[in-house]
Amino acid sequence: MRGGMDRLGKTVVLIGALTAPALTLGTFSTPEPLCFADGAATYRLSPSAVASDLRIRFDNTAPRPDLRIQLIERPELADFTLVDDFGTPRSTACRSSAPVKTVKVDAGARADVVVALSPDVTAPDYRVYVHSLRYSRQDAAAFLAAMWKTAQLRERAATATASLDR
Repeated sequence: MRGGMDRLGKTVVLIGALTAPALTLGTFSTPEPLCFADGAATYRLSPSAVASDLRIRFDNTAPRPDLRIQLIERPELADFTLVDDFGTPRSTACRSSAPVKTVKVDAGARADVVVALSPDVTAPDYRVYVHSLRYSRQDAAAFLAAMWKTAQLRERAATATASLDR
């Protein structure tokens, strides 16, 4: 695993209902935004955001992606597991007291994190298992990439602060 994410090693996340879509008389209304709370921050996926805090690009042909994430079918082998239950009540994850960071999956060249995502990724940084009716595998990988980038930025800031204190 790469630096800055040691605390995420072997993370298992069971999500009751971070973003349950509203059910009205058997039909779906507009779903709540997809959010994921991770202690010091909450991440909101926003595909239509004009401005975002983090931009994630998925590119399996990139010569040197920032993260290589392998999709796996066995949760016990995963570094990051996202499982939810569709039948639970609506979530308040997007209304977290932690600062909300907007994450946009963007095919543009100015991504903050480039991710290779596939079951066939060689030498993965992380192995991800997803079993969800709400979150796609790409959604889970985008959250993981956003948490990785945020941890990397925090680590750089801490290192810079420590060197100023000397």
